[in-house]
Amino acid sequence: MNNPIDNKSGQENFYDNLPCGYFSSLPNGIINSCNSVLLSHTGYHKEEVINVLRMQDFLTTGGKIYMETHYSPLLHFQGSIKEINFDFVRKDGIKFPVLVNSMRVTDDSANHILTHHTVFNITQRKKYESELFSAKTQSELLAENLLQLNKELNEKTKLVTGQKEQLLNFAHLTSHNLRSPVGNLNSLLDLYNQATSIEDKAFLFTKFEKVIHHLSDTLNELLESLKIQEDSGRKLEKVSFADILNKTEELFAGEIMESNVVVTSDFLEADQIEYSRLYLESIILNLFSNAIKYRSSDRKPSIHFQTKSTTKGVSLTVTDNGLGIDLKQYRKQLFGLNKTFHKHKEAKGVGLFITKSQVEAMGGSISAESDVNKGTTFKIEFSKKSKED
Repeated sequence: MNNPIDNKSGQENFYDNLPCGYFSSLPNGIINSCNSVLLSHTGYHKEEVINVLRMQDFLTTGGKIYMETHYSPLLHFQGSIKEINFDFVRKDGIKFPVLVNSMRVTDDSANHILTHHTVFNITQRKKYESELFSAKTQSELLAENLLQLNKELNEKTKLVTGQKEQLLNFAHLTSHNLRSPVGNLNSLLDLYNQATSIEDKAFLFTKFEKVIHHLSDTLNELLESLKIQEDSGRKLEKVSFADILNKTEELFAGEIMESNVVVTSDFLEADQIEYSRLYLESIILNLFSNAIKYRSSDRKPSIHFQTKSTTKGVSLTVTDNGLGIDLKQYRKQLFGLNKTFHKHKEAKGVGLFITKSQVEAMGGSISAESDVNKGTTFKIEFSKKSKED
């Protein structure tokens, strides 16, 4: 049979070695019980606390005011209160931060008879938070310096021409045009890992081969554009819209399968254009990528490409049924660098800026119409004689 004295001793030992300070107080606030952890935190002896001190005796002047005006009224109203940050003052005058939890105890007649309090010393936590804040401040300062440096570099970039301008264009094209194919490879890899049958894995492997083939072609084209002094990215040749779209669909095979997007096209009226292949691939890739990226979860996504023969040359419209853009608010910013209009982890605000730059560099124009939660239509007017210089 268990010894009641041993049980009591064990409970007292547990109570004294809780991972937090503990004390209870009477309705008049006088502390009538506490554990050794609280005494260790505050530097007092037990006889100096029991039936002598109140909780507010551990508080700073500000803490006492807060306890009287907020803490005590809220505790009385709610019956309990959790994780309130105070600064406690030790017997030797040293302050330390704590989190206090309190709970009122009443008898069967709802009369207040006792209040239990736990006190967590959060000195180390505050130190860690301070270090995090310091690191955050330093990183923000570094970011500001980098932004300032970037601003200065951009201002200097405006002064350079020729090869430096070509390298800048190459960097934009490379970083943006390769991001989508690489992301698509990741999507295909996820689907491949989820596939259970040999047939499904074999089918997905053929998609891998096509994406890698097109990725290799894109790299070769980008490298070729860097080899010669003139801007070969604007070298004109007869380009098929259908061929470019097919290549783009193969590059996005994984994301098309994941999103179940329906892609349609009508190039009957103008199936070819004399244009820069590299630029047209980049333009269609960016608009295709945006349509998938900002699709609506409320309906099956769709993208439609259509060309028309116009008096000015050829027009291309790209229509989706995605999230849409509030053009009343964002029309002037739509094609700006680093401008984003939806929360998306991959949103960079670069694609439309590059697209507009490429279209205008070839003597054309781009515009957009959009309704929020209905979709967006981009219209590109290609000039009859695209600029080569």
